[in-house]
Amino acid sequence: MSASRGETRRYCQALDLVDDPQLIAEYQQYHQHIWPEVAQHLRQQGILNMEIYRLGTRLFMIMETSAAFDSAIFSRRSQENPKVCEWEALMWKYQRATPWTPKGEKWVAMESLFSLQEQTRS
Repeated sequence: MSASRGETRRYCQALDLVDDPQLIAEYQQYHQHIWPEVAQHLRQQGILNMEIYRLGTRLFMIMETSAAFDSAIFSRRSQENPKVCEWEALMWKYQRATPWTPKGEKWVAMESLFSLQEQTRS
């Protein structure tokens, strides 16, 4: 799901990790310094910021993009980039689809349920 915020958009997505403390520790280590080619690719596609949070084996990603970001173009360019494909294949060792993730997908959009800014003041 994306929310428009002026000139940026926010995507909130979820994914699970393999329930193995050693693999989770390795996954977290990889994310201390992701490969420079992957970071460069993300920035070139209009991703302004990306944060990943973890609770147990559930991951939650917040991705802020430029207004021009196009997820279909991002997906296509990611699949065309050998280093990004290598990174994604490596990360899949640690990741698992959530029970609600469509077959063949990884990160799945979360539904927005609440926004304090959208609440009517009384």
